[in-house]
Amino acid sequence: MTKTNYPALVSTLVITVGLVGSGVWYLNKTAPGLLGFGPVGVTSPVPRGRTQVTVLGDTFSGYSTFRHAAFQEAVAGAGITIQYRDEFDQGLRADALQRGQADVIVTTLDQYLQQQPQGRIVGLIDRTVGADAVVLNTPQYPIRSLLDLNALVQQTRSPGQTLKIAFAGDTPSEYLALVLDTKFEAFNLADFEVVRVADASEAWALMQDPSQAVAVAVLWEPFVTQAQQQGYTVVLSSQDAPGAIVDVMVASDRLIQSNPEVISTLLTHYYRRIDANVRDASQLQTQVAEDGDLSLGDAWTILQGIDFLTCPPMDGKGRGVWGMRTTR
Repeated sequence: MTKTNYPALVSTLVITVGLVGSGVWYLNKTAPGLLGFGPVGVTSPVPRGRTQVTVLGDTFSGYSTFRHAAFQEAVAGAGITIQYRDEFDQGLRADALQRGQADVIVTTLDQYLQQQPQGRIVGLIDRTVGADAVVLNTPQYPIRSLLDLNALVQQTRSPGQTLKIAFAGDTPSEYLALVLDTKFEAFNLADFEVVRVADASEAWALMQDPSQAVAVAVLWEPFVTQAQQQGYTVVLSSQDAPGAIVDVMVASDRLIQSNPEVISTLLTHYYRRIDANVRDASQLQTQVAEDGDLSLGDAWTILQGIDFLTCPPMDGKGRGVWGMRTTR
């Protein structure tokens, strides 16, 4: 049975619509014609000189474009050098905008609302439809479903033991755990000892360690696919809560005020590459495989759980196209 007491999710959806609308307005203002709302043939201004843009994110496959050499070479030709770094602490990632240690952060909408960084959403990256998942430790425990998990919880309660669930705190993993706890009767966080880590890679490592007794972990790609390959069971994912996890680009107020041309140029090149990649899925497949040191087959599986937002150039009739495209 599905739980019905989830007003917070409804509120988040309303806020999402508002932020998406403001993001569209900002993109059109700084880069006329990029979304098809400006004059035909108008392109975004090119920044003068060479500018370094520091981007902070994490290991999620959906952010792989920012790390990819081909994309970095493309923006380098427009005078922008991208320095991508992992910052697993979402609070520090947001604070970096204020401290001038980052120009752009990639994060999720819920974290943007929670951390309230000194920046604004200038672009949307994707929504996950399976790329974040609740994974059962089937190799260590006889569990392949929520019913099995509930039975195991009841069995371990009598001896006074508590099963563990591991996930990266203040990330899409924790948000997904909260969403599923709210939405599904058969999944209750209160039944577990919660182990919060910095990154999904750490949660994945803990679950593989028998001494840690982690029965459940919430992971993101590429670790979801790696877990499935080794016999672990995906029981629930962001596909069961579509729209709950939306990834965004946030630019610092400082960069917006001092050099908006850099943002426009970065967004133009980013969306052109994403559009080209989803039109030719083999390019994106190769990119994700190289980024995560995976096989092409595994990369294809990962892409089935990510809907990328595209914003290609205007067509011959002066119209822009803005929306989700998948590799399916």
